[in-house]
Amino acid sequence: AQASASKAAADRGVKILGNAVLMVFRNDFAVRMLQASVAAGFEAPLRIYVTENPDATTTVAYRTPSTVFAPYRNADIDILARELDPVFERIVSDALNP
Repeated sequence: AQASASKAAADRGVKILGNAVLMVFRNDFAVRMLQASVAAGFEAPLRIYVTENPDATTTVAYRTPSTVFAPYRNADIDILARELDPVFERIVSDALNP
């Protein structure tokens, strides 16, 4: 999924630097997450924030799944998050280096 304040602003005739929130998650991980903690469902989908800088470069910001899920202090969630960290980092790497 995707959300973009700059696109919504442009639809209103307002120009701001580009930005998008990309939301990613896999159903197989989502099922395991919810089996371990329904409350942790609040964190899904995980987000990647892409912003346009004034010098025409791009910034990509995200938190690793292990960081996002750490506050739940749940061993099963911790295992899942550690599995997701390299998957999530690969998604970001692939996007930055097509």
